[in-house]
Amino acid sequence: MTQAAAKHSPLARLADLRLIKARRPVLDGVALEIFAGELLALVGPNGAGKSSALKCLGGIETAWSGRIELKGRRLTDFPAGERARRIAYLPQFFAPHWELSVADLLDIGRQRGLNALGWSAVRPPVPAAGDTTDKSSGLLQDLELTGLLDRQFASLSGGERARALLAQALIARPSLLLADEPIASLDPAHQLRTMQYLRRCLTDVASLVVLHDLNLALRFADRIAVMAEGRIVVCGTNEDILASGILTEVFGVRFETYPTPWGRALLPGQDDLG
Repeated sequence: MTQAAAKHSPLARLADLRLIKARRPVLDGVALEIFAGELLALVGPNGAGKSSALKCLGGIETAWSGRIELKGRRLTDFPAGERARRIAYLPQFFAPHWELSVADLLDIGRQRGLNALGWSAVRPPVPAAGDTTDKSSGLLQDLELTGLLDRQFASLSGGERARALLAQALIARPSLLLADEPIASLDPAHQLRTMQYLRRCLTDVASLVVLHDLNLALRFADRIAVMAEGRIVVCGTNEDILASGILTEVFGVRFETYPTPWGRALLPGQDDLG
C-alpha cells in the first residue's frame, strides 16, 4: 500500500464484529480496516475465525452484531444487488449442484447486481469474454482460462477450478475481493502466478485474502492481520509483524527468519519440528 493510499479513508471497516454459533463465540470483537489499493493478508491458526470474518463482510453470514462499513456506509444500508456488485466473495469450497461450463460460471459473475437478476445495475454490463477489447480477455489470459471456456466445471482439475473461481469473482470488477485460501489447491507455480495477479489488479480492487502460507503473505501482502480466538491480535506491515514475535505466540511455533531476494522469510525452528 502506498503512503498516499494509507492517508485515505478505509474502503471497508469492521468494528466490534461479533458472531455466535452453537452458543460459542466465533468472532469476539473483530476490528479491521481495509484500504483501497492494498492486499491485506489474514492469517492465523485453524479455528481463529478467519473464514467467518470474510463471510460476514461478504454478506454470507447475517447473524453478526457490530458494525461493517463500505466506503463509509453501513453494509446493511446497501441494497443486496449493489452489495453483491461491489464485494466479490471467493469461497474456500465451491460445489455446484448442476452442470456448469467455465463460460457459464463467468456469466454468473458478470450478472452480479444487474437488472437481469431483478436488481438495479450499479455499472453498465461487462462485455462478453470473447470481446478482445475488454479487460476480461486479459483476465482470462492471465489466469490461463481462454482454452477452458467450454469445459465443464466438474471436469477441471483443482488448480483449474481455483483459477476459474477467481476469474468469476473478478470479472465484474468489484471494489473489494474477499478470497478464502484462493491458492490452497494450486501447485507452487500457479500459487505464485495467482498471487502475482492479485498484486497486479490492485489498481481496480482491494483484496482481503486468507492465507495459510506465511511466506506468501510476507512476499505479496502490503499488510498482515493476525487473528486468534475470534479477534484480530495485531495488524501491520510485514516488518511490524516479524518484529512483534506474535506469530510464535499465535501458532505455538518458534520461527527463524532468513533473507531472500524479496525480503525476510520464515522457517519453523528446528527444535519445533519433532
